[in-house]
Amino acid sequence: MTLIDIKTVTKYLLASILVGVVLGISGAFAAQGFRSGIVIITEYLELFLSSQPNFLFFLITLSIALIFVHFSRSLIKGKAFQSVSDSIYLAHKFNNETDVKVGVVSTVAAFFSASGGASVGQYGPLVHFGTTIGAWLKKKIPFDFTPDLYIGAGVAASISSGFGAPLAGLIFAHEAILRHYSHKSILAIATASGVSYGISSTIWGDTNIITVSSDDFNFLAILLVSFLAGPIFGFVSILYMRSLLFFAKLAQTIKGKIAFKYAFGILSLSFIGHYAPEVMGLGAETVANVLTSKNTLIMLLIILLGKILATSISLNFGFFGGVFSPAILVGASAGGLLSAVLVYLGIFDEFQQALVVSGIAAVAGSVIGAPICMVVIVLELTNSYTFALASLVGLAISVGYVQVRFGSSYFDVQLLNRGIDISNGRTGLFMTETDILKYSERTFTTVRLEDNINEVVKLMARTDQSELVVLNEDGKFFGKINSLSLFNKNGTLNLSGAVDTDCIVIFHDASLQDAIEVASNFVGEIIPIVDKNTNEAVAVITEGAIFQAYLSKQNQTVEMEKR
Repeated sequence: MTLIDIKTVTKYLLASILVGVVLGISGAFAAQGFRSGIVIITEYLELFLSSQPNFLFFLITLSIALIFVHFSRSLIKGKAFQSVSDSIYLAHKFNNETDVKVGVVSTVAAFFSASGGASVGQYGPLVHFGTTIGAWLKKKIPFDFTPDLYIGAGVAASISSGFGAPLAGLIFAHEAILRHYSHKSILAIATASGVSYGISSTIWGDTNIITVSSDDFNFLAILLVSFLAGPIFGFVSILYMRSLLFFAKLAQTIKGKIAFKYAFGILSLSFIGHYAPEVMGLGAETVANVLTSKNTLIMLLIILLGKILATSISLNFGFFGGVFSPAILVGASAGGLLSAVLVYLGIFDEFQQALVVSGIAAVAGSVIGAPICMVVIVLELTNSYTFALASLVGLAISVGYVQVRFGSSYFDVQLLNRGIDISNGRTGLFMTETDILKYSERTFTTVRLEDNINEVVKLMARTDQSELVVLNEDGKFFGKINSLSLFNKNGTLNLSGAVDTDCIVIFHDASLQDAIEVASNFVGEIIPIVDKNTNEAVAVITEGAIFQAYLSKQNQTVEMEKR
């Protein structure tokens, strides 16, 4: 190894470790500060308002929280809060386009929402905050790493500290956010996840939300039930996600002042909280109660449906937060409900925690689209290989069912509803977001309908072109002419009938992806690019230019993912 190689390797190692350590420390303090702050505020509010009935308690706390959330929204001048879907999108961008201010304010808004008792999650905001601090560090310490490495390390740190699961943090960053694996990025991401977990466990101790008593259960019986329950868990996952999307559309249809939307959110959540306070807030205590079979069959059903409803209202009528934590409780109640039914039918002698854990893994894994990560989370949080293996079958079937009936994940569908399709990877995204005019020729030769054919042929010979764009008497696009169609023709173009008025065209606002699809059916020299609003020919492009553009985007993806 030469001296230059040693310097390069040393620089890479030190830079990766530095990025990982900084983001690991930041992620640990952010995650634990977020969690601890919510707990402290919630306990204070419960103590201060302990004498109030549930309805009034939630009416007061949710109203105060919504005031702060509304103020947070005004700080970013009406921009939408950002969540995990934005982290995925930003991780697929070649340049560092993360808005740090919006990311920080979004996390603060989620903190206020959860502190006030809204049914929102904590992990989604923490994931995006990891994205934000990663993007901020990229600006401050611009090593020769692509932005997705910084984002992946920030996300891994947040998940590692939030769950107390360093392996899950590492896998979540790759499986759910980056959607690719790179040997060069693994050091920084693994360092961030390990450092974050080390600091969190040393200072704050265990943050486990899934505490099981033992793994002493009939493995084959649980495996069989989990296999049969996979579609049920998948159905519950889809019900949860469709409910979120339905209430999002419902919120958009409400006209009038935003105060009306806020009032509906606060009053309906206060009503839900009055009769089912278990479904409000982060739900960690309720998950623990479900795991220890402290709820009746009817209560489990109320928790399942109530959590779905409360989360759908919270996230679409003023409050902000994640969908991951609520999915954990929805999955736990689905698994608990199944176990309670099987005990009632006499199939099992006692309540089965393994089915609750299987429900958590299946529903949460289907929602976030990260099945491998969920298995690792179960493994790390239960310290049981048996529990992890028992949850695997139901999880796999649930994810497969959701993939067919709904989509890859809730976040992918969110992006798709915004016109962002990441199903074809980075190359597909780059092509979709690339304006075809960037690769076109704005200066091109045109002829008019009244032009004489002999003059047109001479023009083709002089410009060395076999195809020309034809304009009508008003200067608008009319069609295209080629040299073969003019053979043995006389008079004007208008009278010759040689103009191809049905030629293939590309509209001015088309993407590179659109152009590729058009060019797949094209035979010829040039494709006119037409303004679909004014019907003016604004440019032309060749097949060669389109495919060169495609290759450049493909190379851009390769360059990004190998770093």
